[in-house]
Amino acid sequence: MIFKTSMFRERLYNSTKSSHKVVDTHKFVNLIRTNKDAGEMYINMNKMCIKYIQSEIQRRLEDDRSEWEPFRSLFSKLYKDINVSYYISSNMNKLLNRCKEHPLEHGYMFILGLLFGGKLLSKYLPDHIDFLTYNNSKELINEFKDYLDNNVVDEDKFINIVNDSYKLISEIFDEFHINIES
Repeated sequence: MIFKTSMFRERLYNSTKSSHKVVDTHKFVNLIRTNKDAGEMYINMNKMCIKYIQSEIQRRLEDDRSEWEPFRSLFSKLYKDINVSYYISSNMNKLLNRCKEHPLEHGYMFILGLLFGGKLLSKYLPDHIDFLTYNNSKELINEFKDYLDNNVVDEDKFINIVNDSYKLISEIFDEFHINIES
């Protein structure tokens, strides 16, 4: 048995904070507030990732994988019906494959990201308010973090996956920025 001296949520936050900041402060992200095309690119990327994450979690729950059973209740509260079709670059394809391979890690990144920032984003992207916001987001945030604290076995691996994916997202944002600027 692995003895945990502190909650994983704190270690995860501290260990991914700098990678997350690079993405949050990317020059492309600043365009979301003023450029409708940038906002659409951002939303579509998030929708595609969350759609892949949800599909994989749902598949795992249907395959009767007992390790996913504790996530079932939270998953039903977080689930969004998403219909999206969007151009997939090589880097975006890599990210979507990572979402499928590591759905919990990417759920942490994308779904928890919406729980935290969706309300603010909906001010800039009001056409997507249904996608960006959740009822009871504070409760869902705590429930998601509690789940991570109690169910992540290999914390180092989880942290590395998140940090690697933030680097990939930064590269995707570089591509988006070039497309907007041209």
